[in-house]
Amino acid sequence: MLLVYRFIVGLLFWISFPILYTVVTLTGRHRRGLMERLGIYDASSQADTLHVETRFWIHAASIGEVRAAGVLIDILKRHEPKSGFWVTTMTIHGRDFARQHLGPEVVCYLAPLDVPYAVNRALAVFKPHLYVCLETELWPVLIDTLKTKQIPSVLVNGRLSARSSGSYRRFKFLFAPVLQCFRSIAAISEVDRKRFIEVGADPDLVAVTGNIKDDTRLPDHPERTAALWAERLEAGPETDVFIAGSTHAPEEELLLPLIRDLSSRGAIAAIAPRHLDRLPDIEALLSKREISYDRLSDIKAGGQRSHSLILVDTFGDLGELYSVATFVFVGGSLSGSGGHNVMEPAIWERPVFFGPDMADFADAAATLEKCGGGFRVDDIDQLGQEISGLQDDRDRLQRAGRLAGKAARDQRGAAEQQALLIRRSLEPADKTLNI
Repeated sequence: MLLVYRFIVGLLFWISFPILYTVVTLTGRHRRGLMERLGIYDASSQADTLHVETRFWIHAASIGEVRAAGVLIDILKRHEPKSGFWVTTMTIHGRDFARQHLGPEVVCYLAPLDVPYAVNRALAVFKPHLYVCLETELWPVLIDTLKTKQIPSVLVNGRLSARSSGSYRRFKFLFAPVLQCFRSIAAISEVDRKRFIEVGADPDLVAVTGNIKDDTRLPDHPERTAALWAERLEAGPETDVFIAGSTHAPEEELLLPLIRDLSSRGAIAAIAPRHLDRLPDIEALLSKREISYDRLSDIKAGGQRSHSLILVDTFGDLGELYSVATFVFVGGSLSGSGGHNVMEPAIWERPVFFGPDMADFADAAATLEKCGGGFRVDDIDQLGQEISGLQDDRDRLQRAGRLAGKAARDQRGAAEQQALLIRRSLEPADKTLNI
């Protein structure tokens, strides 16, 4: 089946390429990064990695996975000091963030299109000894080509939602062979493990390792980070700061009455949309509601905060911005999007609020809720009531923060397990990969 799929995809690519290339050339859309999508990469950027002993290709779809890749790379470097790392992303923003976040010694590109031409060119450039797929992006041509060339591949931090699992089962004839190409699979939970097996993965090669995104670490000098952001935001020690992180529509609109109320009582608020391409819509909403705000990019450039609301229009700052928060609401949980990483603010010892839909981070949300460091709310009214209660009881507020921090620290360990699985996947195929 994979052979047929490769033929069809390759044929369609060459038939449509002249038309698509003409459209890109005339309109300019998707022109940036086009060469990388075709597997044509700048060899000069790899000069420092040509003579490494082990070459890892890590695919990290976007910013969240890039952060996880950074954790894995740090661990792998300790055990494999003569290794080189190539990281690919699906988005240009993710690639640019990777280049900034991972440092110059890691080569960062856009992932090639999943067609034989682009995949073969990428492999000729990267020459990987191992391919690591972060989360569940199953590219049939790439995975099959790796197996054909006897390059081991491993899937880490694997998650399958109920919806995606159903889709994969419907197309099991295609995805079962893809999953069987992996040398090993690290599933986030036992539920994920069972779903991978139902789709067609070998039960002996699927291990439960936890969620590397829960394996959150503070910067080397967290107190300096917090002081820097407090100075930038002009947030004094007595000033409450409310941060709504990774929001989706319509959460920004729902949050505005609460933000108005908090601002009227002297608090600072920040909205950080999950996808920055939604910024024009959010700015239009704020303008319509006659709400003034500052852009975080202007503040970082040296501008002074003039308003109580800050719109986070930069990539990669939210994790550190949580350092000055008093209260954090994690978005995607009131919009039906499955929620986002609640441990990222919790590691800063901040109480975390989230809506009823935390399907993508269910275990982490339950852990925080159970220990008293996280609060599940049904709507914005309940969110406001919970925040008001903590404002009136500062001892309880501090206790909730400490409990959140402890829960986040206790979640660590997934990264070490997944790094171990990656290293063992370099061994001969007939060896047991259980961890």
